[in-house]
Amino acid sequence: MLTEKPLNAYWNFAADSGEHGLELGWNREVPGCAEKILVPSCWNEWKEEMRGYDGVAWYFREFYILEDPDVKRHTLFFYGVHYRCEIWVNGLPAGAHVGGFTPFEIDITEYAKLNAANLVAIRVDSRLNAFSVPPAGVDWYNYGGVYREVMLRGCGTCFFEDVTVRTKISGGINIALETSGYDPGAKTTIAVRVCESWSGLPVFEKEFELNSASGDLSFCLNNPKLWSLEDPRLYDFTLTLRTNGRISDIWRHKIGVREVSVKDRRVFINNEPVILRGYSKHEEYPMHARTFVKEIVQKDYDLLRHGGCNFVRLVHYPHHPGEYDIASETGFAVIAEAPNVNFTRAFFADGEVRQNSQSQLNEFIKHYKNHACILFWSLFSECLGDSDEAVEFMSGCVRMAKASDPTRLTIHASHRPREDRCHGFFDIIGINYWNGWFNGETLEEGSALLDEMASLYPDKPMIMTSGGWEGIPGVHAYRSELKWSEESQANYLDGLTRMYQSKSYIAGQILWTFNDFRVMPWLDPDKDWLRGWWTQKPAEMNFKGVMDYYRRPKLAYYRMQEAFNRWKDVFK
Repeated sequence: MLTEKPLNAYWNFAADSGEHGLELGWNREVPGCAEKILVPSCWNEWKEEMRGYDGVAWYFREFYILEDPDVKRHTLFFYGVHYRCEIWVNGLPAGAHVGGFTPFEIDITEYAKLNAANLVAIRVDSRLNAFSVPPAGVDWYNYGGVYREVMLRGCGTCFFEDVTVRTKISGGINIALETSGYDPGAKTTIAVRVCESWSGLPVFEKEFELNSASGDLSFCLNNPKLWSLEDPRLYDFTLTLRTNGRISDIWRHKIGVREVSVKDRRVFINNEPVILRGYSKHEEYPMHARTFVKEIVQKDYDLLRHGGCNFVRLVHYPHHPGEYDIASETGFAVIAEAPNVNFTRAFFADGEVRQNSQSQLNEFIKHYKNHACILFWSLFSECLGDSDEAVEFMSGCVRMAKASDPTRLTIHASHRPREDRCHGFFDIIGINYWNGWFNGETLEEGSALLDEMASLYPDKPMIMTSGGWEGIPGVHAYRSELKWSEESQANYLDGLTRMYQSKSYIAGQILWTFNDFRVMPWLDPDKDWLRGWWTQKPAEMNFKGVMDYYRRPKLAYYRMQEAFNRWKDVFK
């Protein structure tokens, strides 16, 4: 962007449980019942009365746009609004978006007034339904609101639509560009500047001429410092777009020079085999819910590193881009996950689900593909891959991901691996092993399952993408092995990890989960179908974390610290 102004502040807010706001003209003016709420934040953490609110609410903010001779296009950039939203500027419909976890941009140029007050009104609907992406009933809390930052951005008539940076360990760099507003009659240039993030010193500067709306820029960095888990070096890339000599747009990103590959059932970074070990991690924090606070998230990664980890699965949706920045800067491998969760055959056959899923996947990869930490795209999680519809849908999404980003590996975290017909489409066999906790299967039975899957796909590495045990903080039963005790959790996770470590085809392990987190109420006495095998969630919490909700370690954290440290060199 050429200019950027944060709109993070107290906005006016009004819940609309009866859904009368539109007919009352709330899209044109702030209602008298409005109160102040901080943006970004989740309305469920705003005050106690809103804790369980799931529905429609409105946000209002007045802002000014000062005239700038170089700025011809004005946009509102949203990092995340959950789940659906409609946006008006000065009473006029400016845009809408579906999907609670992907950034999006709304062009407001034709609706905005310069050097004057402008009113933006946002109608947000947090509700999920049977065919939303993700669907209702997922095993996490459904927070609502404008919970990530909002930015007012400006650029010229020609601007960057998409930028993809691909790197080689030799230092070769390719930048694929797409622009909008390109004028073939104008002289359009792109100046590329690359600096070392750790020193600030420039290592490459050159101006390229752009002769079409899209293009590829290629050059080489001499003796590059490679990004790795042990030494995560990053470079500051700045691309400056000029039209007839005047700056029209600027793109910035931190880039790691590295390559990811698979061979002999191992994952390689820069042609070196790595063993990956860590946890799943929801985007949830005390008092802040799903809102990103850099210092708090950084502390999580300090705790992960101290716990012997180099690997995180960011579930079950795109997290704030700032978390991937932290993971890149601190040397973590990341499974970045699309919100395609718990799909059944009916989902795969539904045209609206297909359109919604593909739209969110495109936004996800577009905005996240330049983060060095992302080694894997998790395109599906615990989806039923046993039907013709699933085969067609999943294979199509893999093709989409590879077309947008061929440099990363794809995975499906499958909870029914024997029945799944789609493993062959993915680079990695991902298995969620839950039978120990839910069904009482022994580790020996789990071991036999993994050996069976490995024999079916002898050319693919396997990553254990999930599996865990609940331990309620402070509940101890050293001798009796009470199922919800900290001791039973620690013993099970340690035994599970020892079993994984005995398998040469397992390239990495993710345990569920790093910290306890909130869930929606599960057990409804009027709905017998919810009883079955599904475990009740005490206090509307999932207690499978090795940390409690406030990041206080349980016994399992220290046991897994020892277990992960044993696994550091097992494949070398």
